Amino acid sequence: MELPIKVALLGCGNMAHGHALWWNALPEARVVALCDPDVANRERLHREKLGSNAAVRRYESYDQLLKDPPEGLRVIDIITPHTLHCAQALAAMDHGYDVLCEKPMVTSSADARRIAEKVAKTGRQFQVAFQAPFTQEFAYIRAQIEAGALGELQTITALSCQAWRHFTHGAPNWRQDPTLSGGGQMYDTGAHLFNAITWLIDRPAVEVFCWTDPKGTPVDINAAVTIKWEGGVLGSVTISGNTPGWQEGIWLAGDKGRIGTGIHGGRIEQFDAQGQYVKYPQVTQANYTPPANFVECLLGRATPRCPVRYGVLHSWLMDGLYQSAAEGRPVKLAKAPV
Repeated sequence: MELPIKVALLGCGNMAHGHALWWNALPEARVVALCDPDVANRERLHREKLGSNAAVRRYESYDQLLKDPPEGLRVIDIITPHTLHCAQALAAMDHGYDVLCEKPMVTSSADARRIAEKVAKTGRQFQVAFQAPFTQEFAYIRAQIEAGALGELQTITALSCQAWRHFTHGAPNWRQDPTLSGGGQMYDTGAHLFNAITWLIDRPAVEVFCWTDPKGTPVDINAAVTIKWEGGVLGSVTISGNTPGWQEGIWLAGDKGRIGTGIHGGRIEQFDAQGQYVKYPQVTQANYTPPANFVECLLGRATPRCPVRYGVLHSWLMDGLYQSAAEGRPVKLAKAPV
């Protein structure tokens, strides 16, 4: 494979600045194109994160990028509003590009199926940029579950609290516009939380009950959720989007141990079969940023941490949650095609 791997950033808003820093840290990759209809976003990213490099091409539209790409372009990194992801990812793979897609992968299970089928048909590398699965903490916890260190999983408890209603209010922020966001807090920070749980236990949800409260906005701000996963694992999730500060966490309880972490990793709290705190767990798993793992996979040096499977499992869960909230009743989920 020709190095460096050439990357185009599709979407140049605030989140794209973090992606640019991730890509800049990799000697095997280089950002060669920016695409965003907002010229101010595009030029700010070009100036602040790419040093106004004249070799970086800038595009007003995705069609322009696909029709006249930089020579040797290999990867399209999608960092656009949620409801645009599906069509953009499908087009990228149809044009022969590998895709890293910001979370959530899509905002409907029908679109998740379309993405999964396209990945299978084209054989392109495709990953979802949920941060948690790329961390060493999540890799460690997943390994502990698979090794039986927690025994049979019993319950999962999770929460996310922040002033989401306040900081996503008003233009140019699109997160309270359901035509672009697909939903509210549950599809933003909540998506990290739901994906994190799904990735850790690697199984589909089978039944859900969800209440939401929009707090005077067009989207969900607060949510209280109960979930039953395959294998009889029970869980509760609270999402509070109208409260100051930041607090979050996930706790998994098994009949032989318990373990907790943040929704983006960063810490581990583990208790063994005797209920004793494991003071220094031996964490040896690799820690990645999403682009770092993506590049390692393209070079054949690693396995994908968050492939399309988890976008499918996540979207199936989210469809059930929103259906339950709308109908005010428990919803049994159809089996996800994974």
